[in-house]
Amino acid sequence: MKTNAVRLLDVNKIPYEIVNYKINKDNYDAAQIALDNNIPQHLLYKTLICIGIDKEIIVAVLPANEQLSIKKLEKIAEIKQINLLPTEELMVKIGYIRGGCSPIAMKKKFPVFIHSSIPDKSIVWINAGKKGILLKMLLDDIILITEGQIADISR
Repeated sequence: MKTNAVRLLDVNKIPYEIVNYKINKDNYDAAQIALDNNIPQHLLYKTLICIGIDKEIIVAVLPANEQLSIKKLEKIAEIKQINLLPTEELMVKIGYIRGGCSPIAMKKKFPVFIHSSIPDKSIVWINAGKKGILLKMLLDDIILITEGQIADISR
């Protein structure tokens, strides 16, 4: 099954590999998914959808073994008071569900901030837009397709 993220990569001729992964029950913890599927935690990127005080959506992308620093994200995004978007609002606002959020091909173009911990030319895994499917691809291509900004957003 092709997701919107896969379709967008295909249209833009960006190379990727689809990797199916197993989920234990309803545990969508990225670090656990990395462990369960033999993926290095620092190379499996999770996508966190945030919302600012004025209802603007901000997307944070960081390795499974890192924790988001809301304070750093607020500073870099120049937005006061950022929170995680409630799970029940994900589909309506961005077009993806919990456990299937990808920064690629959301409903609209939102600002994407990608954690700066990994060198250029690295191959990483990121959600393909559906539970159980990852994209294995160059981090540089994720930055390109999302127009992502590299920033230190972890604590």
